Amino acid sequence: MKFTETAPTLPRPDGPPPWLGKLAQDATLEGAVLKRPVQGKDNILALISHARTLYEFQDYTYFGKVGDQFFLESYRSRVNGVLLECSIIVHMNDSGEADSLLIHHYPLAGVHEFSRLMWEKFGDRFGDLYLTAAQSEGLSKASGT
Repeated sequence: MKFTETAPTLPRPDGPPPWLGKLAQDATLEGAVLKRPVQGKDNILALISHARTLYEFQDYTYFGKVGDQFFLESYRSRVNGVLLECSIIVHMNDSGEADSLLIHHYPLAGVHEFSRLMWEKFGDRFGDLYLTAAQSEGLSKASGT
């Protein structure tokens, strides 16, 4: 049994997470669906704004500050009918800005689908970040997901 299957679901937070409006200009985003880190506030906002539209729902199991320097989110969702769970760790610098984000999606089938959908949207601008449809299909077949 997984944590996210047993953790109680929280009420959906009102509005976007508080850290999103406090992104540092030089913020960095890393994640399981990405081939490399993403640099810069504008790039991160573009990706996150679209990513949020892909979720069929977001059932939160945690949403809040952890000490003074971290914000944590954990939620369940589906993308195109594929289960997707997500954990986000955000580091807040001494100025109160979000300067580092780590987004972990799982299971692998959800990672492949999410990455493929993001590539469809951003292939021209961020094509080197995400899996193409052929790469996603190949990895899914190779991993049996």
